[in-house]
Amino acid sequence: MDGDWARARIAELRREIRRHNDLYYRDAAPVISDQEYDALLRELEELEAAFPEFADPDSPARAVGADHDARFVSAPHSRAMLSLSNSYDPAEVEAFVQRLQKDLDREAIRFTVEPKIDGVAVAVRYRDGALAMALTRGDGRSGDVITANARTLQGLPLNLPDDWATRFPQRGVRAFEVRGEAYFGLGRFRALNEERTVRGLDPFANPRNATAGSLKTLDSAEVAGRGLSVFLYQIFPLDEQDGAEPGLTGGFPDHRREMAVLQELGFPVNPFLRTAESAQGILAILADLEGVRHDLDYQIDGAVIKVDDMRLQAELGFTAKAPRWGLAYKFAAAEAETLLTGVTLQVGRTGVITPVAELEPVELAGTTVGRATLHNWEEIARKDIRVGDRVVVVKGGDIIPKVLRVVADARTGQETSPPAPRACPVCGTPVVRGEGQVALRCPNPLCPAVLAGRLRHFAGRDAADIEGLGGKWVDTFLDLGLVKSPGDLFRLERAVLAALPGWGEKSADRLLASLAQAPERPWSAKLFSLGIPQVGVTTARTLARRFGGIAELAAAGGEELATLEDIGPVVAEAIVEFFASPGGRALVRDLQDVGYFLPGETVERVEDQGGKVAAIEGKTFVLTGTLPTLTRSEAKALIERAGGKVTGTVSRKTDFLLAGDGPGSKLGRAEELGVAVLDEATLRALLAGGD
Repeated sequence: MDGDWARARIAELRREIRRHNDLYYRDAAPVISDQEYDALLRELEELEAAFPEFADPDSPARAVGADHDARFVSAPHSRAMLSLSNSYDPAEVEAFVQRLQKDLDREAIRFTVEPKIDGVAVAVRYRDGALAMALTRGDGRSGDVITANARTLQGLPLNLPDDWATRFPQRGVRAFEVRGEAYFGLGRFRALNEERTVRGLDPFANPRNATAGSLKTLDSAEVAGRGLSVFLYQIFPLDEQDGAEPGLTGGFPDHRREMAVLQELGFPVNPFLRTAESAQGILAILADLEGVRHDLDYQIDGAVIKVDDMRLQAELGFTAKAPRWGLAYKFAAAEAETLLTGVTLQVGRTGVITPVAELEPVELAGTTVGRATLHNWEEIARKDIRVGDRVVVVKGGDIIPKVLRVVADARTGQETSPPAPRACPVCGTPVVRGEGQVALRCPNPLCPAVLAGRLRHFAGRDAADIEGLGGKWVDTFLDLGLVKSPGDLFRLERAVLAALPGWGEKSADRLLASLAQAPERPWSAKLFSLGIPQVGVTTARTLARRFGGIAELAAAGGEELATLEDIGPVVAEAIVEFFASPGGRALVRDLQDVGYFLPGETVERVEDQGGKVAAIEGKTFVLTGTLPTLTRSEAKALIERAGGKVTGTVSRKTDFLLAGDGPGSKLGRAEELGVAVLDEATLRALLAGGD
């Protein structure tokens, strides 16, 4: 295998995996199945092992995907929150058991098998019997603080029985943590989508995405109305206590006792928990679970297999990414056969035209499927897909329906191949195909479909973060001629908005207030909001650390861009083409005119230049109030880049409180504990190397 090829392929895989990490963890909008993602990750791991000279400590093969959101304060996990290794093959389950038998030098090992809930991981801390803090997984080392939203999870106790501490083998436990999966019950999910449709809101795509989005909603009252649930599967004390045994989860003898304690304390636990002492026994349980999965009121995508004995877990330990004593077995994607009745075309925000299969509705993985992606015309030709075919449809990872294959034996001769379009189905502009690309694209920047997609992207959570601008209202604004580009959003008038059907003064004020805050978004978020082809959240951050403003980035050449981390020749060319195109230049100029882009986006340049700062590295900060020029997320980014950490609660471990206008109760608590209070000017002095 050629070294130059391996280097290029490793770089390509890292970029692609990071892109899918952003889609899954940040956007809650995956576009490939878990199995396809794991195949990419395995290829990267194998190449990095074969070519250690290309090793990178920041490679996604060595890190857990992150769901960090700049709108939320983050806090460190009490212990690493790792993912399990994945398996799709029964032979890998047998190999897993054999490896552990060899590593432990013992034949008899008891395993537990329980459902793998297709939800969102959460860590919830209790102190003195009361819920104190909740975190998302984040990057496994720290997570976003979602305490207010966690309090709305159905069944999660806010306060525990007076005798709760007696359930722990250790004496004098005052604080502990539970971990589990938040999820939507399928019945509640269907009812929620019906409610949203009545209110004129877009329905959620699937329960997992809706769960992730709900936990990252700023209004906890809105989250409470959605009806999220949770299953817990781990509990351990947070205090150093007499009698605690290092490496053991809570000092419990086994996972079965751990689950029993959770249930005794009133935490919701999944009722399906079985044990086996051989690979054959595990596989039999997996078959039973797969047989009932579609009868459950929640989605599962597999099962979790663990060594039951906590002492053996401690002996086996962890890799950099996963425990050696556990395995996630993923069920095969659900399949169904149906009739392909037609092919329609969708135009995305970048103009890419995607063929979509119109299907005779069929039940698949607990939902009715009537459409499935066909990706592109090369894929249609490769699979020889024709209108009128009987096709097998699969839901990759129980999320994305797609046509897997044609049932060729069922053909009658009346089937017809769908022609590739010569013109955009929305605006009629002749389509183009870029050199070396398979996708057909509408090049018209004023195409209504392109405009709608661009506006939705611009308003997204990781972009301008415009609250109150749902998909339906984007279409309404376009139909009424109120907007034609993102810049027009900033020209909307309160009286016009308040007079719209379904609106009013409160809705208008909420949208205008969100638009007024958009220029304060981090420079990388504003860059991502432009919708430059090939530029996702991670790439936008890379660019924001190198270039201090939109003018500086627009003037960069392809060779300079291609040398940056995560940006190769293809991405560099896309960036250069965007800023050279009339549409790209017009979009940037318009956003400058309305004040969205600042003359110099200095925050992330300061962050990039600062590096570790002696006065900040290792120190713990809490933020409160409104700062003169920085948003909280920007201040947090500066502190973390300089080596500090930011938490949400003032305690004796807090080194600094960064306070702005309207600091609230945190200032009083800091003064009570003798915590140093800084203003923004002092923080900037520290970042510049001051004492």
